[in-house]
Parts: sequence; C-alpha cells; structure tokens
Amino acid sequence: AGRKKGGVGVKYLPGIGPAVPKLCEHCGSRQKMGGPFWTEPIHDKAWVKDILRTMEQGGKKEFAIFDKCRGLMTLIDEELEDVPLSICLHDVMKILKCTPPPSADVRSAIANAGYRVSSTHDYPTGIKTDAPWEVFWDIMRHWCKDHPNPNRPEEGSVAHAILSKEPKIQAKFSRVFNALSKAKMSKTPRFTPNPESYWGPGTRAGNGGQKRKRFMSAPKDGASKAAKGQGMGTGETASEEPRAAE
Repeated sequence: AGRKKGGVGVKYLPGIGPAVPKLCEHCGSRQKMGGPFWTEPIHDKAWVKDILRTMEQGGKKEFAIFDKCRGLMTLIDEELEDVPLSICLHDVMKILKCTPPPSADVRSAIANAGYRVSSTHDYPTGIKTDAPWEVFWDIMRHWCKDHPNPNRPEEGSVAHAILSKEPKIQAKFSRVFNALSKAKMSKTPRFTPNPESYWGPGTRAGNGGQKRKRFMSAPKDGASKAAKGQGMGTGETASEEPRAAE
C-alpha cells in the first residue's frame, strides 16, 4: 500500500532493525521477525512489596484468597524487571529431544556462570536471565551430554545443529542460594493451589453398583407391558405363581 505524491508512488516499509545474519548462528535456521515487545518493567515493585506487607498484616482472616495472592506477589517480587522476555524450558527440551532438567538446576548453572536469573510468574518452568544465548545453549549441551537420549537427533534437525557444537564454558549445576525461589524455600504456594485434596475430574455417578438393564432398541408395546409385569420398571422381580393344574 502507498500514496501518490507529485505523481510518484511512495511505498511504506517496516522499520530497519539491528543487523543480523540471514541464518541463526546456533541452529542454522532462518531468522524470523517478532514483536512488537514491551521492553520496560511490567510491574511496580514498590507497590508489590506494599501489597505483601498488607497481606501479611491481615492474614487469612481478611483475605479469602490469601495463599493465591501471596504466592503470585512473591513470584512477581523475585522476577527480574529489566529482562522483557523469558525462556520456557519445556519448549527448549521439545526442540532438543532430551530429558527436562529441574528449573532450579538450570537457574543455578546460569548463576554459577556469573549471570542474573529468576523464575517467572506466568509459567512454572519459565526463566528470565541476562545471560546471552551462547551461554544458555552451552548449559543445555552439557545437560544433554550428561543425560543422553537413546534416540539421537537426526542429521539436519535443529537439535542436531545445536548439540553437535562443542560448548565453550563448563556448566556447573550445583545449587546456589541466589538462584533458588524464596517462595518455594518458604513453602509458599507460587501458583494457584487446588481447593482440596485430590481435586479434579471425579468418577461419574453410578447406581450403587447395580447393573442397569437397557433395550438395544425401542421396546414394542408387548415388550413394554411384559417388562412392567416382571417388575423391571421398579427394580422388583416378579415371582412366578403356581399354575392351576389343568
């Protein structure tokens, strides 16, 4: 689309972004444009801390959903506010075809490499970090090497392109305090807890273990009358009366 200006067509194009190669340096796939993204903080940490103090003072007596709100606010308070995007470990392991690592182990490896890291409030296995992709993929390469998949990725696949490269750093998965969730350490529910134990879809209603009798097709009038005579409608069995001797 465009407009005419002095007999000359003017064509509108997207803005020019940072110069990147045509192919991804990690997997060799073509680059794709995404966005727009909000790069500023999405939470007011001062307000979040004030809400946490108010909830701690009031307790469960004043807040009906105390556990849910406290867990959510604690997660938001721990989240890195200057990192706009997050990494989902489940999506990463779907690409690499490997056993998923515990989120705390990956966060600890990133912290041991000298970078900041936190969990996210919107996904249990989400990670926010300022570590570059080179460091993150090296950590994943070490994990997949220590926990190999019997079915090796096919040549030409994204997983093969990533895992075939030698890591440049030595990943350390030993737990560190600043990579662990304070909410989890204090046993605060970080996500919405179930209302009761074994909550979820239950078994369908039954009739006390009795087997129901059904017709495969609509009964005829004669069959319906016979069924009534035998007590099938009320669950009773008709007793046979002795026939008179002819």
